[in-house]
Amino acid sequence: MKLYSKENACRPFEAMSKTGRFVHSYIITGEKGTGKKTFARYIAMQLLCDNHNACGECRQCSRILRGQHPDFIEVDREGRVNYSVDVIREKVVADSCISPNDCDRKVYLLSDCEGWSDACQNAMLKVTEDPPEAAYFIFTAVNRNSFLSTLISRSMTIELHEADISSCREALSDMGKYSEEEIDRAVSLFGGNIGRCRDFLEGSGELTAAAEAVTKAMDAIVARDEYALAHILGSVSSKREEMRYALEMLARSVRDGAVIRNGGKGGAGCTAAASNRLAERFSTARILAMYDAVCEASYRCTRNCNAQGAAAVLAGKLCR
Repeated sequence: MKLYSKENACRPFEAMSKTGRFVHSYIITGEKGTGKKTFARYIAMQLLCDNHNACGECRQCSRILRGQHPDFIEVDREGRVNYSVDVIREKVVADSCISPNDCDRKVYLLSDCEGWSDACQNAMLKVTEDPPEAAYFIFTAVNRNSFLSTLISRSMTIELHEADISSCREALSDMGKYSEEEIDRAVSLFGGNIGRCRDFLEGSGELTAAAEAVTKAMDAIVARDEYALAHILGSVSSKREEMRYALEMLARSVRDGAVIRNGGKGGAGCTAAASNRLAERFSTARILAMYDAVCEASYRCTRNCNAQGAAAVLAGKLCR
């Protein structure tokens, strides 16, 4: 199994694999697209692999990669909302006491735990504090704030980051589906976030809309057109996730302007022409103030802020 820019995250598992002694509960955090579910499968392979090294080729690893392993249980949500207490109690807590089907261990994956209830987590506390010998649990979420401190204390936490640019390009190239020009475009928009690059290349409507909004937003910033910028940012504010995508891309484009202004070469942002115009028109201090404002707005989008209000405030800060 090939992982990209995950060497540091893998090292503890390689060490545990050599001793055969693993932690029973894991929390994987990281932005959407950074490979949390892929890394969860890597952990499962370390635990179930016939060769004890997540080889990716043995019968156990092959079944995990195909999503067909009876001892790697990806717990279903209740509809599209979240996990229910009944599902946790029946399909995880009670089931974990039953012997594995085909291996000496069994692994449960609860992915995308953002917003799951305290009741669900409390149902997990006993089984993670004193787990059955054969049972292992993996949880994924964007950040640690999704989990109770008591569950965190019983788990090993792994924070994943986006890949470096060269590794991201390699990953997209290895998929064998995209041209170099397509990969260049995706990386210019989403940096080393492999998942978002892939989704964009596969035609994600939300990501495409965010990319178009950023290109227009950069033109409005250069023109100091506050009304146009507020309208552009407002067009993506109805969906908080889409707005976060747009603000992250906007931050990279503004940052490029600062780099160019100081004699460097941009390339992280999605609109090189606008970044160059930004560098020509504004001082380094002003561009950095813009960058800070965009980053602050992006952070606020991870909290319960009024997205449309945040868009209007940001437009004022960028065009004053």
